[in-house]
Amino acid sequence: MKRFFIIVSVLIFAAAGCTTSANVPSIDRKDDSSVDYQVSIPSPTATPLVDPYSIEALENRTYGEGELTVEYLWERQQDFVRYYITYTSDGLTIHGFVDIPEGEGPFPVVIALHGYIPTSEYETLDYSTRYADSIARQGYIVLHPNLRNFPPSDSPERVRDSLTGYTVDVLNLLELVRQEAGRPGIFEQADMEHLGIWGHSLGGGIALRVATVVKDIDAIVLYGAVTQRYNDTPVGLPVYDLRAIDAPFSIHHGLEDKTISPTWSETICDTLTELGKEHECYFYEGQPHTFLRSGASDALFIQRTIDFFNEYLQN
Repeated sequence: MKRFFIIVSVLIFAAAGCTTSANVPSIDRKDDSSVDYQVSIPSPTATPLVDPYSIEALENRTYGEGELTVEYLWERQQDFVRYYITYTSDGLTIHGFVDIPEGEGPFPVVIALHGYIPTSEYETLDYSTRYADSIARQGYIVLHPNLRNFPPSDSPERVRDSLTGYTVDVLNLLELVRQEAGRPGIFEQADMEHLGIWGHSLGGGIALRVATVVKDIDAIVLYGAVTQRYNDTPVGLPVYDLRAIDAPFSIHHGLEDKTISPTWSETICDTLTELGKEHECYFYEGQPHTFLRSGASDALFIQRTIDFFNEYLQN
C-alpha cells in the first residue's frame, strides 16, 4: 500500500511537471544565441543642415541686436543734412552716412549700395554719394553704409559667402533704423512703411539678395548690377530668388559696360517678363559701367530713378 502511494505521487508530480513545461517555454541560460531580442526603436527624423550662406539661413537670423551711433553732423546742404554713422553687424563696426531731408516728414527711406572699389581707393563719400544725394534732395532719407571690408569699416577675412556678409550688414542697418523710427533723433521722421533700395554693380547683387529676404521693400533700382556672377555659387546655392520678390524693378545699364555685360541685365529683364513681375528696363548708348557725370545719360538715369521712387514710395 505504501509503495502504491509513492508510485501515485510520482506520477502526479510528473504530470504536473509536464503541464508546467507545456505552458512556459524553457530558455537555456547558458546559450542566449537562440533568443530573438528584436527591439523596435523609432528612427529619429533627420534635420537637414541649413547652409549658413543660404537664403533660408538669412531669413531665420535675428537682426538689429547691435547699436547704431550718430557720430556727428557731417555737413549741411540746402535740402538735406548729412550725418556720419557707425553701427554693429556680426560683431563688426560698420561705417557710413545718412542723408536726412530738411522739412517736415515723414520721409520714405532708401538704402543706397555702392559697387566694388579697391580698399586702397575707397572713401566713405565715394562715387555713389552723387546718387544718394540726388535722391535725398527729393525728400527721402538715404542710408549709405560702407559695408564690411570697405574702410574704415572693419575688414574680416574675405570668404566666398555669396554676398552673405554684405547682406547681413544691410539687414542689420535696416532693423536698427526701424527700431529708431518715430523716436526722438535723426530717424524720428523715417517712414519704414515706404522702403526702397538702390544698388550699383556689386551693390546691385546685394540689393537683390536683400529684397529676397525683406518682403516689405517697395521699389528696387538696379544700375549696372551684378545679377549673374554670384548666383548659384557655391553650386546649388542661389543668391536671390526673383519669384520671392514682389517689388517693382527699375533696371539701368550702359551698353558700353566692359565690367558687367549688358546681357546680364537683359537676362534679368527677360526673366521678370516671364514671371509677370512689374519692371522697367533702360539701356544707355555709349555709357560705361559707371555713367559719365557730365553726360546727359547720367542726368537722365537720376531723373528716372527719382520718378520711379516717387511713383512707388510717395503714395
